[in-house]
Amino acid sequence: MLRAPHIDFKRRAPALGLIALYAYLAFHAFSGSQGVLSWVSYSDQAEVLQAKLTAVQARHQALKTQVEALSSEGLDLDVLEIAVRRDLYVSDANEVTIWLDP
Repeated sequence: MLRAPHIDFKRRAPALGLIALYAYLAFHAFSGSQGVLSWVSYSDQAEVLQAKLTAVQARHQALKTQVEALSSEGLDLDVLEIAVRRDLYVSDANEVTIWLDP
């Protein structure tokens, strides 16, 4: 009569426990909140945020240049006149102003 081989679970339990632990750690290394897949997503978000930061810094520098041009120390009358005409719609009574879209 053929007998099924006897598997001793008590002897193999530590090995099975380690295999289960390694599988758990491997799963979270790839798909966990700090895993490889999340790292790729964070990398993409960092690139987008860096591009936004660069755009904001360029806008800040442009505004800073405009403020310096309108400051009392280095007042440029041409820049002041253009700003007044554009923002306040000020012109002489006999003057025709034609605004072109940029």
